[in-house]
Parts: sequence; structure tokens; C-alpha cells
Amino acid sequence: MRSTPSFTSERTADLAAMAAAYRAGLASALAAWPVLLGRAIFYGVCLMVLVSFWDKVAAARLPGTLATRLPPGGLGVYIGVTEWITLSIPAVQLRLEDDIRSGALEPHLLRPKPYLAQMLAGEAGAMSARLAMLGAAGLALLIVTGRAMPAPFALVSAGVLGVVGATMGLLLYTLVGLTAFWLRRVLPVLLIMQKLIFILGGLFAPISLYPGWLHTLAAASPFAAHLGFAGQAVLAPSLEGFEQALAAQTVWLVVLGGAAALIWRAGLTKLLKTGI
Repeated sequence: MRSTPSFTSERTADLAAMAAAYRAGLASALAAWPVLLGRAIFYGVCLMVLVSFWDKVAAARLPGTLATRLPPGGLGVYIGVTEWITLSIPAVQLRLEDDIRSGALEPHLLRPKPYLAQMLAGEAGAMSARLAMLGAAGLALLIVTGRAMPAPFALVSAGVLGVVGATMGLLLYTLVGLTAFWLRRVLPVLLIMQKLIFILGGLFAPISLYPGWLHTLAAASPFAAHLGFAGQAVLAPSLEGFEQALAAQTVWLVVLGGAAALIWRAGLTKLLKTGI
């Protein structure tokens, strides 16, 4: 039976290893600064296209459509926030798929440090570099284009909810990658996940514009907590709304983390019994 000090020291060592993996992932992403710069340019192009589209829709104010409910100029910043989160998340599902299908996972299981935690820590480091680079690019675009800068509270709220939402996204795509234990190819699951994020997450339009039943469904899903809540923070900033959104994100982080741990264990059981 393990002694408490031994158990505590193991957990401390695991956390230290995860911190080291995070720093390594961050350093690796920063070293590949041309890739970060290219991602920032792509982010800017996406925003110019999407914001131009929504500006024209909002300017028309077509009677009998939801265009009359669009905030003037607000959707540009909203889309900037949701795209900032989306483009910052590494393709963790592809790494999991490759390691599981190729058998590269087995050597990691012989090591004393937990593979999944180490891998996610490293991806979180890379994600932090992307969040910083794209966030700076988004603010620069606001200044260059002369659009109204959101209030400081709105920016801070969107920043906090965006970082937590990106962490949720990392877990969502981890769940996709773990299906490789059974499906070998995760593309079908990835496509379903992406469509759910696009619609229920409110990637291109706030869920507040949705019909009643769809808005209720989206708000209760993890996808709105992943994207929509951070974008909503710049459209209608409020302390109460921020606290509610952060509370919902915290709950979903626990749920998604627990689901990832359970699926990981089930996948390992299958791997050890029957292989891939």
C-alpha cells in the first residue's frame, strides 16, 4: 500500500513534468515564429472576409430578417474573438490518431509519466503561443481599421473566457482523437464535432440570434461555452454574464476532462487486450 508522502511526491513529480512539457511546447511554438506569423496573416484574411460579409448584412437591415437585430459593427469584434479561439487550438486529434494507429503509443506506456497528461501539457504550451500571437494580431487589426475598441472590461472578460474556451476546445478535440482506439481514422468524428462547434458554438453568429429552441440547445451545450460565451462578452459585457459564463465553462472543463480520462482508460484496456 502506498504511503501518503510517496503518493504526494509522485503527484508533485507529475505536475513538474507537465510544467516542463508545457514550457517545451511553448518554446517550440515560439521557435517556429514564421508559422505563427503565417497563422496570424491567415487570421487577418479570414476576418476581413467574414467581417465584410456581416457588415453588408447589418447595413441592409432587411425587414423581416434577423439582420435588424445585428449590433452595428459589433459582429466584427465577435467573429474576431471566436476565430481567435478556433485558430489557436492545435490539431491534437491528429497526433493522437498517429500515435495510436502507428503503435508509437506503446513505448510511452512504459515510461513513468502519464502519456496523455504530458501530451496535453505540451499542446497547451503551443496553444498559449498561438493565443498570444493571434490576440495581438486581432488588437492590431482593430487599431488599423479604425473600429471602435471594446471597453477594457469587455476585453478582459473575452480574454479570460477565450483562454478557458480554448482549453475546452483542446479537450473536445482530444475526445475526437481518442476515438482512434476504435475507429482508427478520426475524420468522420472530427467533421461531426466541427459542425456542432460551428452551429451550437456560434462560430460565425451569436447564439443570441438563434430561434428560441436552438438558442436553448446551444446555450446548454459545451460548444457555446467553448466559443460563443467569449464572443458574447464583447457584444454585451456584464459582470453577471461573465460570472455565469465562467461557471458554466468550469463545469464543462471538469466534465470533458473526466470524459477524456474515462475514454483513455477504456482505450488502453482495448489496446492491451486486443490491440489496434
